[in-house]
Amino acid sequence: MKMKFYGIHEGFYEGVQIRIDQLRAAAQSLGIEYIDIDSLTFDYTNIPKLTKTDLLYNLSSGSQTLVSLLLNEDVTTFYIKNPDLDLVTSTTEWSVIHEKAGIPSPKTIFHITTDREPLKKYVDYLGGFPIVIKSSGSSRGLGTIKIDSWQNLISTIDYLVTTKDKFIMRGFIRAKSGCRLTVLGQEMIAGADFEMNKDDFRNAAILSQVKYHKREYPEQLKQLAVKAAHLANVEFAGVDFLEDEHGNYYLLEINFPTGFSSLIDICGVDIPYKMIEYLITKSKK
Repeated sequence: MKMKFYGIHEGFYEGVQIRIDQLRAAAQSLGIEYIDIDSLTFDYTNIPKLTKTDLLYNLSSGSQTLVSLLLNEDVTTFYIKNPDLDLVTSTTEWSVIHEKAGIPSPKTIFHITTDREPLKKYVDYLGGFPIVIKSSGSSRGLGTIKIDSWQNLISTIDYLVTTKDKFIMRGFIRAKSGCRLTVLGQEMIAGADFEMNKDDFRNAAILSQVKYHKREYPEQLKQLAVKAAHLANVEFAGVDFLEDEHGNYYLLEINFPTGFSSLIDICGVDIPYKMIEYLITKSKK
């Protein structure tokens, strides 16, 4: 039976089509049939039962329901252990795991409140202003807000609690640089610094404007990236760190799924080929 790679995505946003094209080309070069599935147009009356020789990857945000329907104990994925349900929709949920494991990260309060007294205590705990408020469902910096004063904080939070979104509060890291490390299995296979924007503390609100520069990273940081991914039960992820002016690294988040197209040429690594090659090897074990 011919091995198949199921690439799942929820519609199209910036960067999705190029991921599809690159994964399809990699699959074809490895003799694997690529099956593209858009969860928005999929026929839910005809859900295939995937086997160990089927490779499954959700390559964009969303599609949790369809991926949950396709998951079973046999299908080959980038999960260390296939879950029954694909329920993680936010990197914030993994931040809880990373904090409990003691991975260096910005100080975080996993709850916001309009009650002024605990709010003052939270600001002090985070190191004072500025602080960052982040939507638990945001990506590429959208829904991430820098707060510079008490007046700004209370007026913003009074509004945010009226929405259905959930938010966390974090200490602000005065970063000299940030980096994206791509983890596959037990190693970092590609990594590059991303430029800090001059007029925006976020770096990826507009994906096409993100600029990467290749550099070497300490082995300890590479292993920290691997650990962060594995704590989230995944073997493939984009792991983001900030580096402060003293050379200290702070884990921002892990991204699964993750973009990889920008790093292919910069790092000289055929990431989609390595992804599918890894799953083929895994399926044969």
